[in-house]
Amino acid sequence: MIDLSAAYAIQASIFAEGDQPIAGWKIGLTGDAPRKSKGADAPAAGRLAGTDILSSPALAPISTGDHYVEAELVVRFGTALPARDAPFTSAQVAAAIDAVHVGIELVTSRFAPDDLPLGLLIADNCMADRLVIGDKVSDGWEDRFADMAMTLDGPGKDRREGTTAAVMGDPLQAITWLANWLAKNGLALEAGQWVSSGTCTGVKPVAARDRVSADFAGLGGATVEFTSES
Repeated sequence: MIDLSAAYAIQASIFAEGDQPIAGWKIGLTGDAPRKSKGADAPAAGRLAGTDILSSPALAPISTGDHYVEAELVVRFGTALPARDAPFTSAQVAAAIDAVHVGIELVTSRFAPDDLPLGLLIADNCMADRLVIGDKVSDGWEDRFADMAMTLDGPGKDRREGTTAAVMGDPLQAITWLANWLAKNGLALEAGQWVSSGTCTGVKPVAARDRVSADFAGLGGATVEFTSES
């Protein structure tokens, strides 16, 4: 089993080969069942480059292999949260957020099969691939976002219904975990960075020519269509 510190070091090293700054973070294992299945006692984080972030409605080329989507709340930080010893409170993290959007995350593994043990999952960047930024629903975090409906429609007539409460009871708790995990590891959440807070609907497989859309309580949505990678 890979030590988690070593796994994150592998993740960072592979990401650095792309020679791009970190434009965002994804948070995985935000549900009790996924954490238990991996033997994890905390969520996990993955990195996103600027080229990984798309605007809705998006066209996303995908290659052969297994690809999945998740509907999530995505936040943007207007104020940096620097590395420090003392933990950030949820209120401090909420105050640093300057936008909340509907999002669809695309995940895929560099390994086959993709049911990975925890260390390999982290080394694999938590399967982070791309993030579609949809409609803006707020200029800052609101307490009501803790438990609101989220749906993920498609491919075809398939529909998944979920709630933001599936993310650690409140997505703000997951985002606060990330801010403190980064700070503890000498990293910062920088102004302008995006955070995909965790799946509200679970994951579903997609393939080329599929179209999916997310809706957040009727306040806004996001759409992505998948094409074959040439």
